[in-house]
Amino acid sequence: MPHHDLMLGLDVGTTNLKCLALDDTGIIVAQSSEPTPQSHPRPDWTDFEPAALWEAVCSAVRAVASQLEHRDAVKGIAVSSLAESVVPIDSKGQPLAPAIAWFDLRTVAEYEWIRERVGFEALLRTSGLTPDPMFGLCKILWMKNHNPAAFQKVACWLHLADYVAFRLCGIPATDPSLACRTLAYDLHRGKWATGILNAVGVDPSSMPPLCKSGTPLGVLTSSGAAATELPAGTVVSVGIHDHPGGAFAAGGLEQGVLLDSIGTSEMLNTILQKPLFDSQIAAHGLSQGAVWIDKPNCYLTGGLQTAGAAMEWFRRELGSNATFAELVEEAGAAKDAIPVFVPHLLRSLTPHPDAQASGAFVGIKSATTRGAMFRAVLEGLAFEARAIADAMLSVAGRPPFHKILTFGSSFQNRLLTQIKADVYGFPININPVREAVSLGAALLAGVGCGVFADASAAVRIAYREEICVEPNPERSKQLQTRYEEVYRDLYSQLRTAHHRLHASK
Repeated sequence: MPHHDLMLGLDVGTTNLKCLALDDTGIIVAQSSEPTPQSHPRPDWTDFEPAALWEAVCSAVRAVASQLEHRDAVKGIAVSSLAESVVPIDSKGQPLAPAIAWFDLRTVAEYEWIRERVGFEALLRTSGLTPDPMFGLCKILWMKNHNPAAFQKVACWLHLADYVAFRLCGIPATDPSLACRTLAYDLHRGKWATGILNAVGVDPSSMPPLCKSGTPLGVLTSSGAAATELPAGTVVSVGIHDHPGGAFAAGGLEQGVLLDSIGTSEMLNTILQKPLFDSQIAAHGLSQGAVWIDKPNCYLTGGLQTAGAAMEWFRRELGSNATFAELVEEAGAAKDAIPVFVPHLLRSLTPHPDAQASGAFVGIKSATTRGAMFRAVLEGLAFEARAIADAMLSVAGRPPFHKILTFGSSFQNRLLTQIKADVYGFPININPVREAVSLGAALLAGVGCGVFADASAAVRIAYREEICVEPNPERSKQLQTRYEEVYRDLYSQLRTAHHRLHASK
């Protein structure tokens, strides 16, 4: 009996590295997960070491391969990853330094220098991004300033997904969804912004070739096949940034859809007809980006650094290491008289860009329970998402979204999804695939190796019936009142205190 063709999708996330095998009928037949290795050379510094990352990748892929009845059925593999972190490689393909984590802000001085050198407005208009120290170009300049000997040897800068694909097949490349998170991508021309790169002393030839996601690069090298235990003829295809990759798998790359992607961080995206020119984009900390799968698209995005991370922080530091299931049950029972939580545990990105913003619980009383506080965390995340969505609508100048779509952890944390529906006063559709990002990478692998005719065929194969969560009318009225009358002004009310506390360190 003939067996089905298989594709592997690999997702390099901030916390975990996940791999799955998808057959040509859209069924996930194997999965694995490994912690994403991190190192911390100094307090508040986080690096991804290339060698440790590669070992974790190989372990995850081998774990999936070991579950397959017919390993030779694997036809392709593609990789998605977090953005902003880049690995420098030399002319022989050897890594020269670790990749600085996307949330690591050691690059503030480099950001300020780039901003002075190029100009805030020029950076914004060219890249579509609200300039910020987290973007890849700031990390490249940090290496230039702090490790100049290694910088002189750099032949190519690769995002984590690009680096893994390079280790698999030996060919460097990236896609627009990762490139656009560097500050050095021209959103309007779909090319590297050579003017910006030359202005800051980075050789444009050191940036990898730009290809659409799902473009076949080549087959596994002999070393790549040996390390992963995959067939030598496995096609490696260009990958994608994790959030757009999940949106692709969930069918969220359509006009009029607000896609809410929740992981360690949270991003809200909506497809635009064309790039926007509006000073309010930067004022609200919003950004624009690019994704190219079947056709080039641009999108508007806003985000929160600590979404899943805020829930994990509460569980670890205030929840006595209770399980999430226990905390959700307690939160579900806490209906009234609860505090309000501001989830700026690292800083605020959107709609109030502020590196000195901090988190807060407001309204705690002696009767406040652990369950009430965890519910406040969930409501705070929902309030912040609503504030981001409101800012997106205000600058896009368009009617409200006709659909809100989410995936991944929302399927597990139904209480958070219900709270969000209540805060929005609008139904939320959940795509039930838990690992939508690695699924998106597997679909791109299927396009690249020819199993799927095109991106549209891949999405149709992967379709899962969505679960619709309707707002509860009574609770929705209460939460929207709390958002309008309390939460919306909390950032500005707390700003002076938080800035004074920051200055007193």
